[in-house]
Amino acid sequence: MIGTVPASSHADEATPQPVHKESPSPSPVVNNPGISAADPDIQAAAESGKNPGGIRSKLLNISFRGRFSGLDVLGGTATEEFQEFDAAAQFRLPWGWYSRSCWGGGLRLMASGGVLYGAGETALAVSLIPLLAFGSKDGRFSLDMGAGPALLSRHRFGEQDYGGYFQFALTAGLSVPVFRGFGVGYRFLHYSDAALYGHDTTGADFHMLEIHYRF
Repeated sequence: MIGTVPASSHADEATPQPVHKESPSPSPVVNNPGISAADPDIQAAAESGKNPGGIRSKLLNISFRGRFSGLDVLGGTATEEFQEFDAAAQFRLPWGWYSRSCWGGGLRLMASGGVLYGAGETALAVSLIPLLAFGSKDGRFSLDMGAGPALLSRHRFGEQDYGGYFQFALTAGLSVPVFRGFGVGYRFLHYSDAALYGHDTTGADFHMLEIHYRF
């Protein structure tokens, strides 16, 4: 007796088998201790996959300042008294050293521009000064010092001659918070040509009260 042979289904043979693809495992994030020691913000950006270069310079605060000078000057005596009113901005640079409590030190850049009055004359005064700052990382409490270039649109005021348009600016400042983002501070500023134009020139010392807003 010849039995019947069951017919094979060609449809079943042609049915493709599902292919299981393995999802790639995420690449481990490498913690760079060198970046972490310099600035925690840059390390956080590296861990999140962002480009740290995007936060290399960050606006820290803006301020409005009034400066008043006396006749006593570092290294001599001024022949005229001056007043200066200006606006300034500080930028946080990527180099800083802060503890887990966010206290430490870092580098900043301060840019300012305003008007200088003396002996009935008026001049434009601008400066760009790198600062070494100590205090809280958010800038609420800060003690800083620095030196940098400054430019005056005129250098002769009555009997006093700064010597030339280019000056060196030496500064030190202290700031504390008052209400939310607002704060107050004191700043000392010294203009000098450092004998660049000779030894017969005189600079000026300014004592400044500033009101700033922190971002």
